Amino acid sequence: MNWRDHILKNLQPGVSRLTLAADPDGLLLEEDVLSALREMGFDVLVFSDSITFRYAYEANYRSRWDRGEAVHLAVVVQGGPQELRRLPFDVWRKGHKFFFSLADIFPKLSYPVVAAMEKSDLDKLYRAYQDYNGPALGEKATKDFILKRVFGIIPDLINSPVELMKMLLSRHCSYVTVPSILDEHLIHCLREKSVFKDWPLEDIIPSREAFFAFLQEKWRRFLESTARGENFTEVPFEHYDIRVYIDNLFLEGSLRPVPVASMEGMPAWVLAGVLFDKQAEERRRIKWLLEKIRQDLPGETASHRDWQRLAVLWAELLVLSGELNQDVKTETKPQIEELHDQLEERFASWMLVRYGSLANLSYTSKPVMLHHIPRYLAHLRAKGMAKNIALLVIDGLALDQWLVIRNFLRDRCPAWRFEENQVFAWVPTLTSISRQALFAAEPPLYFKDTLTTTSKEGQHWHKFWEDSGVRRGNTYYRKGLGDELASEIGEFLGSQFEIVGLVIDKVDRIMHGMELGSAGMHRQIRLWAEQGYLIQLIDHLLKNKFAVYLTSDHGNIAARGMGRLPDGVLAESRGERARIYHYEVFRQQMMEERENVIRWPGFGLPQGYSVLLARGRSAFISEGEEVVSHGGISLEEVVVPFVRIWEEH
Repeated sequence: MNWRDHILKNLQPGVSRLTLAADPDGLLLEEDVLSALREMGFDVLVFSDSITFRYAYEANYRSRWDRGEAVHLAVVVQGGPQELRRLPFDVWRKGHKFFFSLADIFPKLSYPVVAAMEKSDLDKLYRAYQDYNGPALGEKATKDFILKRVFGIIPDLINSPVELMKMLLSRHCSYVTVPSILDEHLIHCLREKSVFKDWPLEDIIPSREAFFAFLQEKWRRFLESTARGENFTEVPFEHYDIRVYIDNLFLEGSLRPVPVASMEGMPAWVLAGVLFDKQAEERRRIKWLLEKIRQDLPGETASHRDWQRLAVLWAELLVLSGELNQDVKTETKPQIEELHDQLEERFASWMLVRYGSLANLSYTSKPVMLHHIPRYLAHLRAKGMAKNIALLVIDGLALDQWLVIRNFLRDRCPAWRFEENQVFAWVPTLTSISRQALFAAEPPLYFKDTLTTTSKEGQHWHKFWEDSGVRRGNTYYRKGLGDELASEIGEFLGSQFEIVGLVIDKVDRIMHGMELGSAGMHRQIRLWAEQGYLIQLIDHLLKNKFAVYLTSDHGNIAARGMGRLPDGVLAESRGERARIYHYEVFRQQMMEERENVIRWPGFGLPQGYSVLLARGRSAFISEGEEVVSHGGISLEEVVVPFVRIWEEH
C-alpha cells in the first residue's frame, strides 16, 4: 500500500458519474494518481474559474451524458471542502463529494512542512512514516525527520567542508529538489558552525546552477594553484570522496574543462577537467553519453522527469556529435543513429500512455507543460518573487539548439546565470497549437475557433494577465522579432510595461529553409547568436529590472520522407509531420495508405479533431527527401527549454 491508495479507494466509477474532490494539496494531480484515474475510467477536470469550467463541462461531458454515453468525471477543486461551493450550483448538487489532504495521510507530522514537499518525494516519506511509532512531531522535528529519512541529510553530522561537499554533490548531481522550508532550516543549522563562515551556503545549497558556477570557479583556481605547486584549501577536491565525482561532472557537462598551459606535475585524476586535447575530450564524452543514454532509457511507467533528464543528455550528444571532425563522425554515426531510433520508439510509446496526464500536473514549483508557464510566472508574482517579467519565446528552438545558444552566451556574458528546466510542448507540435496554448495559459481545448492561427495570441496574453491583476496597459506582446537593430529594442519596450511576451521567429525561419540537418541548424543558430541581437535584447531587459525567462513553443527534428499522403482537401492542417482531419473516417483512410504512422489520441484538443502523426523520424513528404520539421512526438519536438536568466553581481 502507498499514499495514493488512501485517495483512490474513495474513487469508484460505479458510485457516481460525477465526483467532486476538494484537494488542497493537489494530490489528485500527481502523475501516477492521474494515470491510475485514467485506467479506472475517470476523466479529470480542474476547476479554475466558472466560465472556463462551464465551457469544458458542457462541451465534453454534459453533452455526452445527454447522448447516453458512460463517462466518469472527477472535478478537482484545489482547496478545502468549502471551496466546492465555488462550483456552479447544478454541478455541486449532482456530484458525489469528498475531501482529503496530507494531514489525513501523515497525521503525526507538521502539515505546513509536509505540504511544501514535491509529490515525487511523498513515496519515500510514506515508507519512512510507516516505520515511525513515536509521538506527534512539531515543525522543527518534522523538518529533521524529513531531511534525514527522505533526503539522507543530517545537519548535525555535517561538520567539515568534505561532508558539506559530499552532501551537495550527491544532491545536485541527482537533480534532487529540496523544499525551501527545509533548505532554510538546513542553512540555519550549518550557519551556526564557524567552519562554514566563508561558504556561500544561501546560494549553493538551494540552487544547482549556483553550486556548479561556484565549483567551476573553484576548479579553475585549484588548477592554477596545482600548476604553481601550491596547496589549495578552499574546496577539498583532492579528498577521495570528492574525487569520485570529478569524471562524471565533466562528462555530463555540469562543469567545463579548463584550458591549461602545461600538464606537467598534475595528478592523473584531474585530467577529466583539463582542456588539453579538445577532440579527444569530445570523443570521450560522446562514448560516455552513448552508454549513459542506453542505460537510462525510460520505460512506459517512467515519470516525465526521467524523460526531461534524458532529453538533456540527448541534446548534449547531438551538439557534441555535430562538432566532431569527419573521421570521428563516421565512426560514431551508426551508433547514434541506432540509439536515436530506439529512443524515439520508446518515447512515442510513453507519450501514448502518459502524456494525457501532464496537463493537469501542479505548476507551482515548476511548469511541466507550456501552458503552465504563464500560470507559474503569475504564481511567482503573487508571492512577491518577481514584479516585472519578460518571457522570450524562440519559435521552433529545440533543446540541443538552446545548448548551442547557451554555450555562446556563457562565453560572451560570463556574469549571466542560467537556471535550466524543460517543459512539454502541446501535440501536434505545431505553432498555432502549442504557442497559442502558451500565451493563452490553457490547453487547446479552450481556443477551438482559433486552433489554426496565431492571430489571437496577443489577446490571450493580455487577458490572462488582466485576469491575474495586471492592468492591460502594463502588458505587452509582440511577434516576428529577431532581425531588428539593437537600437530599436528600447523603442518598443516602454518603461510602463510590467509583463512582456516576445516571440523571436528567427530560428523557425532558419529551420524551414534548412537542408543540412541538425549540424546545419547548429551552425546557422550560432551565426545568428553571434550577430548579437539576443544578447542585446536580454541585456536591455536585465538592465530594466525584468525577470527574464526563455522558452520555445516546440522543437524540430531532421526527418526523411516516407511518401506524400493522398489526402488533398481532406486535411484541415497538412504539416510535414502531422495531419489534422475533421472526421475520423478521413484519418482512418490515410492510415490504410501508410503503415509508419501514429493515431494520436488528441489529448487536450477540442472534439472533432483527428490527428495523424509520422512515426519516428519520418515525414509526409516525397520518399527519401530530407527535411528539418516539426509537428510530431519525437523527443526533440516535444521537450523544449524553459530557462531563467539573470546576472550575478
